[in-house]
Amino acid sequence: VYDRMRAKGFLWGRSPMLAACAERLTDSYDPRRQDLLGDLVWVDLGGGTAENVSLMSKYIPLDRFKAIYVVDLCSSLCDIAKRKCKENGWTNVHVVEGDASLFVPKEGVADLVTFSYSLSMMRDPFTAIDKMFSYLNQEAGVVGVADFYVSSKFDFPHRQMTYFNRFLWKSIFDFDNIELGPERRQYLDHRLVRVFEYNSSGTVPYVPFFKAPYYTWVGVPPTDANVDRAEAEAKRSRPMTFPPTFIYSVNWEDPIVDAPILKIGPEDVVLTLTSGGGNTPHLAAH
Repeated sequence: VYDRMRAKGFLWGRSPMLAACAERLTDSYDPRRQDLLGDLVWVDLGGGTAENVSLMSKYIPLDRFKAIYVVDLCSSLCDIAKRKCKENGWTNVHVVEGDASLFVPKEGVADLVTFSYSLSMMRDPFTAIDKMFSYLNQEAGVVGVADFYVSSKFDFPHRQMTYFNRFLWKSIFDFDNIELGPERRQYLDHRLVRVFEYNSSGTVPYVPFFKAPYYTWVGVPPTDANVDRAEAEAKRSRPMTFPPTFIYSVNWEDPIVDAPILKIGPEDVVLTLTSGGGNTPHLAAH
């Protein structure tokens, strides 16, 4: 019941975050990551009942991982995670009851580290991030985060919230000892190179009409290669300040210039797609 409620009506950013991480890990254009496939190490900090492992299997076969560590402080959630491992035959999944700010994988390095709605619950998130960074693969590592949030007073346009929303959601989550301040994500931006981010809001179980703000975030170590690639991708991608459905391509349409190149004649048939219609009658006139 716990997993079903959180998956289908609350933690909206978890699956997109895992999908984005899987896409990065299996990037066919990055030979550094292709060499790692089948030998990956994943550390899920605040992994709870290991539901993230089940979800990740939809995006990347679990046998691509040499080891998966589900780290959590809550013993009852760890018990459920261990039972899932046994029921599903996950021999490469290790459940660790412990502190995220102290944990280090046995291999000494991790290719993927995720914080799925856990960073906001950690009392010392900066130490947890620093510790994670100490064992993250500095060449091909990936960090994925999904969580609730409020913006700072002056934030990026795609994160910015009104004073009312900042006060409302911070106060509501404070009752459950969940800290939604912007400092955690700002520190991630400071330590890593952000390669993916999406901000939205989702429904809350048993609370009609309200939608809680959440974000998904993916980053990589700040190596020269990662910085160069991120800058190149930023030039090709939709700016984050645009809404996700803003895909209109800005181009120059000039049928007078097109006519001598296309050489449309009386015997030609022209099919025009996704156009305002201005060019079609001009071509017909020729």
